[in-house]
Amino acid sequence: MRKEKIFSMIILLFGMLLSAFRNQDLAVAGVTPGSDSVTTLTTIPQPADDPTAGSTRVSEADQMEQVFVPAGEFIMGSTDIEAKQTIEGGRAYPEVPQNTVYLDGYWIDKYEVTNGQYALCVADGDCQPPFTFGSHTRKSYYDNPEFSDYPVVWVKWGMARAYCEWAGRRLPTEAEWEKAARGTDGQKYTWGDDPVSGERANLCDANCPKSWANFNFDDGYADTAPVGSFPAGASPYGVMDMAGNVWEWTGTLIQDYPYDPSDGREDLDASGERSWRSGAWNDGYWWMRASVRYRSVPNYWYYNLGFRCASSE
Repeated sequence: MRKEKIFSMIILLFGMLLSAFRNQDLAVAGVTPGSDSVTTLTTIPQPADDPTAGSTRVSEADQMEQVFVPAGEFIMGSTDIEAKQTIEGGRAYPEVPQNTVYLDGYWIDKYEVTNGQYALCVADGDCQPPFTFGSHTRKSYYDNPEFSDYPVVWVKWGMARAYCEWAGRRLPTEAEWEKAARGTDGQKYTWGDDPVSGERANLCDANCPKSWANFNFDDGYADTAPVGSFPAGASPYGVMDMAGNVWEWTGTLIQDYPYDPSDGREDLDASGERSWRSGAWNDGYWWMRASVRYRSVPNYWYYNLGFRCASSE
């Protein structure tokens, strides 16, 4: 009888231990013991040295959200028939030959740098104020609080570079910009291969004051729009406004393809024209393609030209 009692106690203790372990496992899985409710766990944040595609972080200097683009190859340039069209007297630069490019992982700003963010650098004495001509349809812009979350414009290449350095970042290379915009498989636009629409990009539409305005589109803005206003046009990594709104400076000297970062085009101290990307609010749908290249001398500035930053670490 005594042996049977001892054996029963052992069985009881064993059962209690199993129950405890089971409850612990359920708690880790998001299940409350004794309830029927299951809670989905949030994703465990990746450590800073091991981010995944589309991971985000926030810059301490200007509170800019940045997106991670992982290492690997991507298709740069275009074979699209539109890329072969010439523009009389235009400044578009050849997008051919299409080539495969490998890039290490990097971070890129999710949004274009805004007036409000740029003002922080000006206040610190590290940046020159933008030229205060206002934007095309506005009498005031940079110095108007109403437009603090709109992209900064009227900035030269050196001014964009100075801001990125102040923020602990740098201008993206032309290749980094394009990969962040279209992903790895050469899609035509930031959102894929579907046609341009007013929900996807800020372009010269029915609200645009230009003679070439296209009344088939209506994006709701006659000029620049607040950054992030077109989530339907997000890139494969979740980067915003890489089609339209404002052109963006890159760090790269404009040169022919195939792209070769070791041929001097990434020398920030070399003289020459620097690449622009993105197209702008006063451009037609042709310019919304992710592979479009434009350029100017570094001392150029205009009401449709801004920038975003990038970082290797």
